[in-house]
Amino acid sequence: MLSGRGQTGLMSIYAPRTPTQRPLTHVELGPGLGDALDRRLIGDIRGKRVLDLGCGAGHTGVGLALRGARVLATDPDPGQLFSARALATKNDIRVEFHQANPAELAFIRADQVDLVVSVWSLSLTDDLDRVLRQLHRVMRSGGHLVLSLPHPASLCADPVDPSRNVQSWRSRDPIGERYVHTAEDVVTALSRTNFTVDLLLERHAGGPMPASLIVRARKVGI
Repeated sequence: MLSGRGQTGLMSIYAPRTPTQRPLTHVELGPGLGDALDRRLIGDIRGKRVLDLGCGAGHTGVGLALRGARVLATDPDPGQLFSARALATKNDIRVEFHQANPAELAFIRADQVDLVVSVWSLSLTDDLDRVLRQLHRVMRSGGHLVLSLPHPASLCADPVDPSRNVQSWRSRDPIGERYVHTAEDVVTALSRTNFTVDLLLERHAGGPMPASLIVRARKVGI
């Protein structure tokens, strides 16, 4: 296993699991991204059942609840959930929080969720298929998944010399605590678990490499 060297540069510009003053008015899908992608990929969610998967400090889930969604939020880290609950209390909004790993969704009945949002959290797991099978079960037919990940180009780049990699994109070893998921990996996993990809985006944050890989997919099949 490599050290966290490869993720130092990327994490220094964006640490979504660290409590900070991130926006509540829109879902920040990656570093340097404003509200335009939220309007394009998420839009009006009033009255919808939304799952914030890997909620971290709670900004996504609390922000969506403030916009009228009925929000479930999960995270395996009790410290993150403590910060998320405090944020919900501060904003006088109800979010249903659960301590759970991304694939541990047995407490959600089938066909209940209209939208799943996951901001960078699935880079902390190596088994996308297992997570996506659970998401497919809990989502309504036609429901959408909006998923963002650290882009492999930035995650694998040497923070001192971005022209070279500290690790191959093809390696299964994590970089620090994060696993590399390429666009090929994500699209293949979605296809295998009966999702159809609506949109795939690669977005920069001012550096030479794209910082975020963003995918919107739709549940198909039973």
